[in-house]
Amino acid sequence: MQPVDTGPRFWGSDMPTKVRVFISSTMEDLANERQAVVEQVRGLGLEPVNAEGLLPNGETSWNLLADEIRTSHVFILILGDRYGWIPTTGYGAGQNKGVTHLEVDLARSLNIPILPFFKKLKYGSDASSDDAVRRDHFRTEIGDWSKGIFRAEFDWAIDLGQKVRTALLDVFQDTYLKQLVRKLEAGRSTITEPTSQPPLGFGSGPQRSPSSILFAGAGFSIAAGYPTASALAEILGQRLGLQSSGVEILSRHSFTDVAALAEAKLGRASIIRAIQELLDTPLPVTPTRAHLAAVQAFPIIITTNYDLLFERACKMLSINYAVYTPTSFRPNGQADVTIYKIDGSISDPDTLILTDADAYRAQITSAFWNPIASALQNCRLVIVGHSVRDPTSRRILNSRNRELPGVYVSPYLDELDAVLLHRYSLEGIKTDADTYMTAALSLSAHPLNLSS
Repeated sequence: MQPVDTGPRFWGSDMPTKVRVFISSTMEDLANERQAVVEQVRGLGLEPVNAEGLLPNGETSWNLLADEIRTSHVFILILGDRYGWIPTTGYGAGQNKGVTHLEVDLARSLNIPILPFFKKLKYGSDASSDDAVRRDHFRTEIGDWSKGIFRAEFDWAIDLGQKVRTALLDVFQDTYLKQLVRKLEAGRSTITEPTSQPPLGFGSGPQRSPSSILFAGAGFSIAAGYPTASALAEILGQRLGLQSSGVEILSRHSFTDVAALAEAKLGRASIIRAIQELLDTPLPVTPTRAHLAAVQAFPIIITTNYDLLFERACKMLSINYAVYTPTSFRPNGQADVTIYKIDGSISDPDTLILTDADAYRAQITSAFWNPIASALQNCRLVIVGHSVRDPTSRRILNSRNRELPGVYVSPYLDELDAVLLHRYSLEGIKTDADTYMTAALSLSAHPLNLSS
C-alpha cells in the first residue's frame, strides 16, 4: 500500500489532528490509575482528556465535561471498587445514576468507541452496600454478553496503563478502532470554505536567514499529530512476538536493531507497511505553525522525519523547494528551500533508512553529505524537536563549525542536556517548536536568537 498524500487542508480549519482520549472513572479511589493512563496516552502522541487537566471556563461542571466528551474520539472507562457520586441537583438529578454512568451514556449516544477496563475486586470486597450493588449492576451492564462491550481486567495502575497503551495502538493500525475514529470524525466535520489566504503572520514573502540551518526532529511531527517512535517500535515488537512496550524496547535497543530483526523475520515490506499505517493517521495531519514558519525562516532544513509536512508547508505558501535523500540526490539550484531528509521519505519507501545496513550505505553517499557538511561550516545550526541521540544526528553535530552560534530548542532541559550543549557549543532555549519558530519568523534584527 502506497501512502496517499491528500495534500494540505483548508486554511482556518479548526478540526483536531490528534486523537482525543477521554478518561472516565471515579476520581478519589482511582487517582493513580488515571495518571497511569494519562501518561500512556500522551506517550503515544495522543491527547488525554481528563477532569484533572481541565480549566474552568464559566460552564457548569457537567457542561464542561460533556463538551470534552463530544469532541473526543475514544472513551476509556475505568471501573474500580466504587460506583461513585449520584447527583441530586443539576444535570442527572432524578436519573439515579452516578457521574461516570452519565458520561458513559453520553459517549454511547454519540457513538464514541468505549474501551472498558475493570479493576479486579479483592476477595471479600463489600458486595452489600448500596454503592457496591450499583457498582456491580454497572459492571454487568457494561460487560453484558449480548449488549455490552468486551472489557479487560487489571490489578495495578501500571498493569492498567500497559493494557490501555496496547489497546490504543490500534488507532495507528488498519483496525476496527481506527475506522470507528475516522467515521466518528467524518460525521462531526463541518464544511469549511476553501481559501487561499494563510493564517495571520504567514505568506508575506521570504524572510529566510541565509546563514542558518534548521535541524528538525520528531517533535515537529508529534506536535502535528503523528505518533511517537515508540509506537512504531511497539507495533513491530508485537508482530515479532515481543512482550515489551515501545518505550522499554527503545530504552534497551536502537530502532535499527528492531528493524533489522523485523526485516529478517517478517520481511522489509512488513516494516514499510507498519510505517505507512502509522502515517496514515485516523485524523488528517497538517503542517503546524512551526512547519510554516520553518520553510520561511530557513533556506536549508535537515530532518530525520519520514513524513511530508515540510513539503506541504512549502506548497501552502507557494515556496519553491527541493527534497533530497541519501539515495535520491539530484541537485536543483533553483529551490528557495532545500530539505535534506537524512532518513528517507515516505513518499518513496525505497529511500527509508531502517537498519544499520541502510545507515551504512547512506553514510558513504558523499554526493548527499558533502553539501550538508559544507553548509554546516558556514551556517549556524538551530536544532528543534530533536534529541540528537542517534549516530547520524551526532554526525551532524560533529560536522558543524563550533565557532558559529548554535541553538538547541526543547521544552525540557536538564543537567544531562547541559552536558550535550557544552560538548557541542550549543545554547539551550527552553520552549516548544511552535513558540520558537513563530517568534523566529517575526523577529527581523536577530530572527533566530530568542535569548537576547
